[in-house]
Amino acid sequence: MAPTPPAGDIATGDGWSEYLVVFAHHNMYFNMRFQELEALVGLVGVPSRDLLYVDKPVPTALSASPLALVRLPGEEAARKLCERSVLIKAVLEVWSVGSDFPEAVQAALEAGDSAKARRRSFFAPPRTYQIRVEAFGRTASMEDKREIFNYLRPMFDGDEIADLHNPDTTVWALEEHTHLTDEKTHLGPRQSLPKRVLLGRQVAGGRSLDKKLKSGEKAYFQKYELSQRAVLGPTTLDNELAFIMANCARVQSGTTALEPFCGTGGIMVAMSHFGARITAGEIDIRVVKGWAVAYTKNKDAALEASRGRERVAAPKSAAAPEPNGKASGSAGDGKAAPIGMLLRGNGSMQLGYLSAIGLELHGAACGPTPSQPSSAPAPTERLERDGSVVAGRDIFTNFVQYKLQLPEIVVCDNSTRPWRRLDVGWCDCVVTDPPYGVRAASKKQGRDPGKAAEIREMSGAYIGPKVNYGEDELASDLMSLASETLRDGGRLVFLQPVDLADFLGIDRAASERGGGGKGTLRDSVHPDGGRKKDRRLCISETTRDPLILDEARYQDFVPAHEDMELVGASMQILSGGLGRLLVTMRRRPR
Repeated sequence: MAPTPPAGDIATGDGWSEYLVVFAHHNMYFNMRFQELEALVGLVGVPSRDLLYVDKPVPTALSASPLALVRLPGEEAARKLCERSVLIKAVLEVWSVGSDFPEAVQAALEAGDSAKARRRSFFAPPRTYQIRVEAFGRTASMEDKREIFNYLRPMFDGDEIADLHNPDTTVWALEEHTHLTDEKTHLGPRQSLPKRVLLGRQVAGGRSLDKKLKSGEKAYFQKYELSQRAVLGPTTLDNELAFIMANCARVQSGTTALEPFCGTGGIMVAMSHFGARITAGEIDIRVVKGWAVAYTKNKDAALEASRGRERVAAPKSAAAPEPNGKASGSAGDGKAAPIGMLLRGNGSMQLGYLSAIGLELHGAACGPTPSQPSSAPAPTERLERDGSVVAGRDIFTNFVQYKLQLPEIVVCDNSTRPWRRLDVGWCDCVVTDPPYGVRAASKKQGRDPGKAAEIREMSGAYIGPKVNYGEDELASDLMSLASETLRDGGRLVFLQPVDLADFLGIDRAASERGGGGKGTLRDSVHPDGGRKKDRRLCISETTRDPLILDEARYQDFVPAHEDMELVGASMQILSGGLGRLLVTMRRRPR
């Protein structure tokens, strides 16, 4: 149990104050809450993990509590945390703590006249208030809430004005329960008596606290939900996880970020929201161009993004010939044409763009240009068999949809990196979700020596042959990439799939396939000869098993590099006995 702080503003004597962080009990990402918090406090002036936490030893994912007592340099820092965090629900100023509500109320009343005057300053008319009852580990019924309201009556003078929709002050009455169980795959029975009860004032609210209300204000990241995006891929990263990764990387305006396995751009959307300048690599040109793999999720948004790009690419002034016969803004008229006017909507380059950057064109067959309107569909659109228009699916469509800064995409192979090497590095963070062959194939450029070489004429649609990209090789290349490109102190944030059988001491090959070698992670999930499911690997995503959640064990499963320092790692439980680690590393000083 956290120590009982005094009522009122809890000052530490150095200008800092103590606050209670209330985390959202997210089924999938609850274990990542401390990792995200520790990264974000660095943006508000908290220099170290030891200074952040009041409780010792510092809390870890092994704790099932959604509460943490922390030190922050004031309420403004708390508000900044809540404005950005995905997993913080609210930050509170704690007034009292007790074993039940009567004890907590009595502690608040005995705190003295100064504490009472401070509470009164938040309640006195014309200010309004609301009481929010939260019970962690059980569901508080309406009868329970009415009983709690009666317990809190002595803290009020009777002339206060209640407002349930838009109060000036929100008072939290928290009740935390524990679950007692010997089983490690579910939460187990509830304990009748609370572990502790806390009373306090909400300093800042994070995630949508009124999401059940139709008019409720939503969290900033909810507008990027995958269901609302124009274009998706089969392995587009979950929206909330992408923002958690961006927070762990401390992405902010002006940050130079690198995404070496960008896919359909799920992580890049999150980083672009925070104002990062993004450079990315992708080996499959079909994904970048939207030729295959990607699909239209929100047709209306995709069409609007497509038409918006065309309005920029072909304004009336560009379509009207000048007296000298040249289109306005074309190369050679002395005016610099915007790049958007010379790049096709699907990312391909028009001849005018190539000419504008100084490339000589010999024998090129000129297609429609801004000065030569065509009756064919716009470059970003194509027709289905029924004649309906389907917008383009290239990697830039979602950025246009949300009016975000476009990333720079390089079609390349991470095993033969094209990035320039500088002695001091050139990017602030590398954030990525590498393909490990479980959901998306892990490939690199190459030719299978067992297959005869095929001589093909090079063309614009030619896609070179690829071979498997081994897990160990990929991880080693990622570490080397981060070492070369990151500035000193720069962050590497990535997802590392793991087999939970290794954490639990289970021989998956023997229990599910009747023997054989361990093989790769993909072999564990998709064995050629089929498998028999091991019930010991049917693990709940809310498990509190210390064998799985102990961060000290993760070092054996995370790739290492002499230039990279492990900052933190946390586990997400997946199906099929698999999990993935969210890993944060930092570039050591050169």
